[in-house]
This record gives sequence, structure tokens and C-alpha cells, in this order.
Amino acid sequence: MNFQDMNLKQAIFQGLEEMEIFNPTPIQKQTIPQALDNPKSHIMAQARTGSGKTLAFAIPIAQNIDNNQKKIQAIILVPTRELCKQVAEVFVSLTQFSKLNIVQVYGGVSIERQIRTIQDGSQIVVATPGRLIDLYNRNRINFREVKFVVLDEADRMLDMGFMPDIEFLLLQAMKNLTPRMMLFSATMLEQVKSLAKRFTHGKNIIEIDVSKDSLTVGNCHQFYYMFDDKRDKYYHFIRIIRKEHPKHCMIFVNTKRTGDWLFGRIIDEKNLNLKPELISGNLTQRKREVVLDKFRKRKINCLIATDVAARGLDIEKVSHVFNYDLPEFEENYVHRIGRTARVTGTSGKVEKGTAISLVQSDQYRTLTRIEGFMNKEIEKRPLPKRQGNENWNRGSNKQSSQKQGYRRTDQKSQPRRSSYNPNKNKSKKDHSDRRNFLY
Repeated sequence: MNFQDMNLKQAIFQGLEEMEIFNPTPIQKQTIPQALDNPKSHIMAQARTGSGKTLAFAIPIAQNIDNNQKKIQAIILVPTRELCKQVAEVFVSLTQFSKLNIVQVYGGVSIERQIRTIQDGSQIVVATPGRLIDLYNRNRINFREVKFVVLDEADRMLDMGFMPDIEFLLLQAMKNLTPRMMLFSATMLEQVKSLAKRFTHGKNIIEIDVSKDSLTVGNCHQFYYMFDDKRDKYYHFIRIIRKEHPKHCMIFVNTKRTGDWLFGRIIDEKNLNLKPELISGNLTQRKREVVLDKFRKRKINCLIATDVAARGLDIEKVSHVFNYDLPEFEENYVHRIGRTARVTGTSGKVEKGTAISLVQSDQYRTLTRIEGFMNKEIEKRPLPKRQGNENWNRGSNKQSSQKQGYRRTDQKSQPRRSSYNPNKNKSKKDHSDRRNFLY
């Protein structure tokens, strides 16, 4: 099945063509026809990160929005502001010929501007739960005409303590109409299933599972290097790069801030043989495609990305994946390094790629969780030794370190590491939406 078989509006076809998306992914093939052919059904879908699930719910919503009704007709709830921006960008690109109004609602920015955008006739709201509740409590938003409620990354939202917020919002949305629920989750926990069944009364639920169509790590050499002092992290990383000589690599970080910082550092490095580009969550779809096209055509050989920014990217022939930041969720590790299992040699056989992680000594528990998740032990390797021509001093010799191409990382420029605590936000309600420590 392709998009032409789904009887979509011409404006949606145009949007997909402009995005250069021509073939549906497995989750899209299963979800979109079910959502379109069963107008009273609810969708409960399990799909891995990077499966294309955003379009799986965006297309049915865009198909069913009444262009002439300038009221909120769809609400998409997401766990973090970065994902909020990305999902909204997908909607904007998809509906650019449909004249639909999309608004992003998240904390940390002016709420008054968001209120004005909503009052101007927004039809689709992509929101983090806390800010959406703030708007509701101010009587600046109502759910009387809502046709769709989407919970994107439902398991993450529950892990991050959003359950009370989600329950409140669902109750308000279902006071007047009975909107269709579309729930997407990488892991279908009992708590997630219970939530869906409670608010749909267990009726007309279509369950979809493409989680088995996941990235494999079987064709990947996995190593990690452990270090003690985070101030030395970058210098260890550069030595590892020089040792490995990656031909075509991806470097993963946990935050956009770290990505920006690392990109600037690598650009300045001499004799590293890396031509990097940064994929960040605030890039437009068109700019993302330009960067990816350069990477696929070997015009650049290094992509720096967060997990959010890299979602949905179909990238092959990656020789190395570097985890500059160890992911705080086990599944993200598998999704990252699985890209190296796609390297095809001239013989037609699958060659093994290489995945390398930098692990600070106090992250050992995170590492063991990842190993347990994969049921596989990751090999530890000794850190490469300092070369004789290196002349850097992270303490006081700032000038001499810069002469050798190493810039001392002082407190102002060093990206701040986050410390993951799975129970931190579970008991305390917080509407500030500052739980986006994932990325």
C-alpha cells in the first residue's frame, strides 16, 4: 500500500511531495487506513522511535480537520518542548497547502503570544501538558470542538510524572464531544493500556504493533571507554576519533546545547578528517533534508544529533555511531547504534559497524541497565593514551592549549550534564514543563 491508495486530499499529497516523502513506513501503512476507514475508532499503537509515527497520526488528523471552522479540533500532547517543536513542524509542512492553523504550546516562552495565536483561529494544538493546563485554567482555551486527542510517546509522559495532567486534560476534552484518542508508545505498559481503555470505555480500540520491526544490534561491534573527570571528556573523545578514523559517522548527544557546543569544537579541530553538520530540532524539514542529502552523498561524513532530531531519519551505511553522551533510556541506545547494522559491503553482505560510548564512572548503573535491556555485555576498552604532540592543560594553561587546537573548556562554555533520576518527577506535579532533561 502507498499513499495514493489511501484516498487522501490533494493538498495532503502536495504536502507530502514537498516534504519528499513518497512511501509510507510500516506504522503509517497500518495506522492511516485504519484511522480513515473507521471514523469512530480509537488507535493504540506500539512503535519504536524513528518509525515515522508522527505522520501516522498527522495525516488522519489533517484529512479530517474542517478548514472553515477556526476552532481547536485536534490536541497532540508530547513530553518535551523540543518534541513539541518537531511535531508542530511536521504538521506545518504537511498542511502547507491546506491552510490549517497550527500552534505550539509549551513552557519557557511567552504565554501571551501563544494565547494570541490560539485566539487567531488555531485548529491544531501541539502541546506539553503543563502549559496546556495553564491555558485552560486561564480560560484561554476550550475543548468543545476537539475531534482528536493524541498522546505521543505516552510511556515517556507517564515516566516523567505527567499522568495527573494527562488525566485532567482528557476529562476536560471529553466533557462535550467524545474525541478520538490516538495513543502512540514505544513500550505498551499496563499503565498505558489502562489509561487508554479507561477513557475510551474499552470500546472501538484498534491495537497496532510494529515494535518488532525494530533496529537490530546484532551486526554491530560495541565498545565503551570509561573516564572519571568530565572536564577531560572532550579530549578523550578526540583521541578516540583519531584512533578510529571513522569514514561515515553519527555522534549522539543528549541536548541541543551540547550539540551546538560540540559542533563548534569539532569544526575547529585540525587533522581530524571530519566534515560535520548538526541536525537540531529547530531545523525546518527542508533544511533537514538538505543536510541529510549531503550526508547520504558523502559531501559530509559526520552528523551530530539528539535523539529527538534524529527520529524518523532513514540513514544507511554508517560506519560508526559515537555516543558522546550516554543515553539515559535504554531503548534510545538501541535505536542509535542500530543504524550501524545497515552497512552493506561491495560483496552484498552486511558488514559490522562500530558503536562507541563515552561513559563517566558515575554512569556505570546506566550502562548496566543498557546491557540488561539488550541482554548483551558491552566490551570495555582502555582510553587512548595522550600523544606526545598534545599540549593542553585544562587547569591554567589556556593559551598553550589553544595553540595545539584544543580550547580550554571553562565554566561558561562547558555544556551542563544532566543527571537522570527516574523518580524525580513522579510524585510532584509541576506545570512549568521543565522536565525535558531527556534531550
